[in-house]
Amino acid sequence: MSRWAYPCLFSFLPELMVFTTWQTQNAVRKFYKLILTLNACSHLVVAQDSLKTTMLDEVVTTATRYDQMLIEAPRSAAVISNDFIRKSSFSSVGELLSSQGSIYVVGAYQTPGSSQSLFMRGANSNQTAVLIDGVRITDPSSPNAAIDINELSLTDVDRIEIIRGSHSTLYGGAAVGGVINIITKRGHNPGFHGDVSLSGGTFGNSSSVLSQNVSANYTLKSGIYFTGSLFNQNVNGLNASLDTLTDTGVYHTADKDDFEKTDAYVKAGFKNNLWNGFVSYKRTDQRADIDDGAYNDDDNAYLDFKRNLVNYQLSYQLTDDWRIAGVGSWSDSKRLSLNDSSIVDEIGNYDATFINGLYRGKINTNELQLNYHHQRFIAVAGGGRYGEDMNFNTFYFSRSVFGEFTSIVNYDTLDTSASTNYAFGHVTLKLDHFNFAVGTRWSDHSLFGNHWTFEANPSYYFSNTHLYASLSTGFNPASLYQLYDPSQGFNAYTTRGNRNLKPEESMSLELGIKKEFKPGSYVTFSAFRTETKNSIEYVYLWNKNTAIEELTFSDNMGDTYLNIARQVVNGLEIEGSTEVDKFQLRGNVTWIEGTISIDPSDINTQQTGGHHVQLFNYGTFVTGDVNVDKLVRRPSFMAYAELSYKLRTNLTMSAAYRYTGSRFDSGYDETLGPYGALNQFEVEYYDLIDIGLNWEVSKGFMLGVKVENILDESYREIIGFQTRGRSATAKLNFRW
Repeated sequence: MSRWAYPCLFSFLPELMVFTTWQTQNAVRKFYKLILTLNACSHLVVAQDSLKTTMLDEVVTTATRYDQMLIEAPRSAAVISNDFIRKSSFSSVGELLSSQGSIYVVGAYQTPGSSQSLFMRGANSNQTAVLIDGVRITDPSSPNAAIDINELSLTDVDRIEIIRGSHSTLYGGAAVGGVINIITKRGHNPGFHGDVSLSGGTFGNSSSVLSQNVSANYTLKSGIYFTGSLFNQNVNGLNASLDTLTDTGVYHTADKDDFEKTDAYVKAGFKNNLWNGFVSYKRTDQRADIDDGAYNDDDNAYLDFKRNLVNYQLSYQLTDDWRIAGVGSWSDSKRLSLNDSSIVDEIGNYDATFINGLYRGKINTNELQLNYHHQRFIAVAGGGRYGEDMNFNTFYFSRSVFGEFTSIVNYDTLDTSASTNYAFGHVTLKLDHFNFAVGTRWSDHSLFGNHWTFEANPSYYFSNTHLYASLSTGFNPASLYQLYDPSQGFNAYTTRGNRNLKPEESMSLELGIKKEFKPGSYVTFSAFRTETKNSIEYVYLWNKNTAIEELTFSDNMGDTYLNIARQVVNGLEIEGSTEVDKFQLRGNVTWIEGTISIDPSDINTQQTGGHHVQLFNYGTFVTGDVNVDKLVRRPSFMAYAELSYKLRTNLTMSAAYRYTGSRFDSGYDETLGPYGALNQFEVEYYDLIDIGLNWEVSKGFMLGVKVENILDESYREIIGFQTRGRSATAKLNFRW
């Protein structure tokens, strides 16, 4: 292949999508047209550096729990290097992950401090395992135990490994959509090393953002090292909710929603030819001014979050072939949500309402792993224990002409904890060009008993080409909140928590190919299907003795969680990169088709009392077979492309393009019965283009500037809330 043909690698991508819907085809045409435009206009575009987030000669560990070249990993995978993170203008983990194939982070481009939910390959937000140094981190006090990606920062991150697709055998039940492993920095060469960065900018409308990050490392010749970092961010002047009340005559409080975040991190470790270990501590402290829901400004609401996280790791090379390692973590998180009285009219009257919620979560993991690595046979075996505990207390008070009302929900009398003992084994047999991997995992959950999952993964490697297939199963327990929440409104038939829930069970099939043409130029393609049964849905219950069309407020029988859905996701993803002279083009395209189906016979009438069941996310009553061909907040089509041009060795200009297809969100619609209900609202697709400049002034000193979203200021991620619109930022970085 001629080297001049490499920039055209992406030209075949639209052809692979011709069988999709007209909307998807139209999106591909828009993507293809922009790629051609970027190539034609490359002499005047700017953005992130000519950076490599995925090189097939990178080493990846997360895919199989042992080191191997990325092209040899028999799965769809990516590595985001520290060099890329340093030189890029991404300011958060959510933004960084949003540029990767098959990942959509809701909230990443809303106002800073907004909750961020991660969806990988169309799986639910609690079905992707997020790890820090190989140990899973969650928020047990949240409704589905998923971590808020907004909590994570890029301070002291060495690299991020992304493994797409089901990995429940190696990483447990949450790894249905994939695994994201954030790996922190270890020791350097002997001596004192450091990194200082400062960035600032504006999102318009008198808003500002200022971030500072300082990290340092001291490594002795003996292999002992100490690292530490401090990250601080302050955002002022943004408005979280979308203002649609200006011309309605309805009074509202227009306020600004600030955000403050501080992360502190320290680590002590030791590394030589035989031993490798560390102990680390991270403290996260952030506060976000929030509003009272979609389209509803609130001047006295905020969310405060804190987490203490301790990680440890110790490994020993027993022989050339054998290695043993222990890893673990302890985490204690606290989330305080407070909404004080708000001004409700122009003369300064308040609504006399106070809401306070304190949510606490604890997780503890300890694991032992044994690796055997010989020329043709590789084995990994291990076991451990994962424990979680949650507790929350809420207080509600209001005063009106009808009197005072107080509601208290207290978890103190409940045993809201669970633990999982597990063991896993995984072996790979290498026969010339053919490899075959198989693994299994046994999980003994304190509430759900014993479960087995398995994985089979054949692959064939030849001429820098890797063909692979994977079949795997998963087991995802219900969250503690879904099981134990004692909330029960007036006239409710049951509590919100449902202790009779069953685990979600999944099966995934994947076929893929990786092809490297030369260093820096490659393409990967994968097709996948994931089916999840016993999928948990949040539902409303309504009086069975009243016809649905005649329901009123008094017929409400509460809300709860039920195992009633079957979710199927089919998808294709393409990723590639090419370099020609001073140009680099990289990008990805993802197409996902998801369906939810419900059979009324699967509803346990003892749990519902035989009452009418209404799906929260879809507003649909389950009166017969239900089939929904949309997934909440997940687009069916996404594309990302970045074109870079080196003006000089130390000066790079480039442009980044992002396309997010239309999707639907659930929101309150007062026109629906019984007294208003949730309806499906389409959120329009959006195109974003960022431009910028990266200048390495001298060795260790770098300057970057970026203009974000130059074309579309009014795009939306979810209904009722603002996005950042057009923004401009500058970043200084000094490393020694």
